[in-house]
Amino acid sequence: MAKTHSRRAYDYLKAQLVSGQLPPGSRILYGPVGKELGISATPVREAIGLLVNEGFVDLVPQLGAVVRTLGRREIIELYEMREALEPYAAEKAAERMDDDCLEAVRQEFLAMQEIADHANTGQIESDDRSVIRRFEEHDLAFHRLILESCGNELMIRTIENSHVLSRIFATDRHQYDGEILQATCEDHEQILKALNGHDAVAARVAMREHIRKGLDVTLRLPIEKSDRRWK
Repeated sequence: MAKTHSRRAYDYLKAQLVSGQLPPGSRILYGPVGKELGISATPVREAIGLLVNEGFVDLVPQLGAVVRTLGRREIIELYEMREALEPYAAEKAAERMDDDCLEAVRQEFLAMQEIADHANTGQIESDDRSVIRRFEEHDLAFHRLILESCGNELMIRTIENSHVLSRIFATDRHQYDGEILQATCEDHEQILKALNGHDAVAARVAMREHIRKGLDVTLRLPIEKSDRRWK
């Protein structure tokens, strides 16, 4: 079935948010987005309404649609929500994940590890935005596969939104280096081992530790101020 214009606009804007092309504080202009997609401003407005409801965008007087900017307290709350839900999803995934899905998770892990190895040996620059984007894409896919295996559709939607939110709002604060990339891979390796062994308890513990470390890294980096210049 063909996508509606509003769905096309939603998918397009969501991809830009996740990739960092629309960082926190950016304005989203209905007309230019519609022109780029070859559609009117109305479905773009509808798509932005969905993003507002999901917490990605704010409607600001005199400015219109603006990508949300989170402060320290909100970031902590976001990670706390992930910690409350995502380890349980990992536990259920360890019980239910089939071999095909396990292999897909392993491939995402291997892709991340390859990027981290190249960064640590100087073959690529770890602060290159394109490198970071590729690493984050595999990272997000790793987590999404686990969520999809837990078998609870409501939980999948809730966790995925919180995970994407933390990804978006950390995009321009995360100063990646080889050490951070490798630490992330080591966490994922522990999660993968637990999934391979269908060890629900180990999967829950490994995911919880991974999220806690992610929050620690995020809070050690500069938090973007809410009065940033509008783009």
